[in-house]
Amino acid sequence: MIQVNNVVKTFDGFRALDGLNMTVPTASIYGLVGPNGAGKSTLLRHITGVWRQDSGEVLADGVPIYENPAVKARIASIPDDLYYFLSASTADMAAFYRGFYPRFDMGRYAALREVFSGIDEKRAIRRLSKGMQKQAAFWLAMCCRPDILVLDEPVDGLDPVMRRQVWGLLMGDVAEHGTTVLVSSHNLRELEDVCDHVGILSHGKVLLERSLTDLQDNI
Repeated sequence: MIQVNNVVKTFDGFRALDGLNMTVPTASIYGLVGPNGAGKSTLLRHITGVWRQDSGEVLADGVPIYENPAVKARIASIPDDLYYFLSASTADMAAFYRGFYPRFDMGRYAALREVFSGIDEKRAIRRLSKGMQKQAAFWLAMCCRPDILVLDEPVDGLDPVMRRQVWGLLMGDVAEHGTTVLVSSHNLRELEDVCDHVGILSHGKVLLERSLTDLQDNI
């Protein structure tokens, strides 16, 4: 479970997160929806332990995430703005990830080669198309076998067939391994097909947090 309790983050006097509260249940897909500037990426950087909050708590299973290597080893993420080493290929990054993700699964890496068959795993990721880069990111992240997977606008650049395949893999991980998936998007319609819970973010606060069933029944 991810818990965000009364978190505040300020940049040059601007409150990007303003007393934000959120709970992401274990073994679920939680969709975080909001317009540009609502604070989605800022929140995700706190949940992945990249940024430290000014006040409040960001917890995974009751344990603080920031500067906690044991917890971070259980979290994988795909940010909106991908970054890889300049000349690194997918195979290079797999070897790199194995160094700090103790559960990195080379068996799964080999199995997913068929799903992501369009990728030349020995070619530098930066030389791939945007869609192929995003596929490489999913390939690597899912092989980490994370307990928590954090995705920021994850399927931008993917064609409809690959979107369905990726969502299918993610839902399989939730069902079979109890993975907790937190995904941000502008597109509520797309999240509607895959999410168990939805949080609506605006001006640094979660205005509404419901199971998708309750949301559809009442709004």
